Amino acid sequence: MYMNEYEGVRQVYKPRTIKFLMIAESPPPKASNPSSRHFYRTDKTRRDDRLFTNTIKALYPEAADLAESEIQSKKEEWLRCFQADGWYMIEALDTSLPHGKSPKERQSLISESLPRLIDKVQRLATKGTKLILIKSNVFIAATDPLRAAGFEVLNHELLDYPGRFNQRAYREKLAALAQSR
Repeated sequence: MYMNEYEGVRQVYKPRTIKFLMIAESPPPKASNPSSRHFYRTDKTRRDDRLFTNTIKALYPEAADLAESEIQSKKEEWLRCFQADGWYMIEALDTSLPHGKSPKERQSLISESLPRLIDKVQRLATKGTKLILIKSNVFIAATDPLRAAGFEVLNHELLDYPGRFNQRAYREKLAALAQSR
């Protein structure tokens, strides 16, 4: 039931034509969870929504020097820009993963879900859609299978998840990928 609700929130910002499809690891937990991982939620400000704020800072030069709170306060506007420019984000997995899962467990779950992910990407992508994989376990497990299925994966190295320590690397790599189009 929860995934249907989050998918509904995400669909509000789905571009008519997806130029760039970002694939992260797993969806956020339920809205009632105070987690910061709520990329498409605008119902309340999430402290340290690092994936969202660092994505916006990487893609939009006018946001590069804004404080996280400034970006968060205009989240709806930024999501509309993201949508208008053909960007969309999905996850490799259907369920939110607790922080306690090991990297090996996460990668195994992604590998097991590859047929479903490939099917989902086929339904969303057009011939010109470029994929960007976020986080090492998504990159390691999904790059070759997605390329073998005929998709163009832009990154040839992992795109760090912008957690506490990888925010700058994430922004730099994502900005470079966006410009390589």
